[in-house]
Amino acid sequence: MNSTTTALPIFGEGTEQDEAPIQSPPPALGMAAAAARLVAYRDTQFEDDEPRALLVVNCPFCDSQHVHSAGLASAPRVCPRRSRCVGRPTGTYYFPAVQRDR
Repeated sequence: MNSTTTALPIFGEGTEQDEAPIQSPPPALGMAAAAARLVAYRDTQFEDDEPRALLVVNCPFCDSQHVHSAGLASAPRVCPRRSRCVGRPTGTYYFPAVQRDR
């Protein structure tokens, strides 16, 4: 029986066409203040029937709104808090003040 063995490139070794350019990490965007508002809603998942709260943040990095759970509407968890932008993960935003929607 006659067999042939071929050496395959390991860990990216091979022709220049096979090599992908090395990409630098995205620049750090730092921390920025974000406008946020508290929105109350009723969640039927809980038996206590107490209104819950969501924190809706206008993201300074991706121009979208991010929604965070804030617990009970009667005693929401709002500040101090900070979070990372999902669209631009190198940016962190915080909420210096929160408006309350009624």
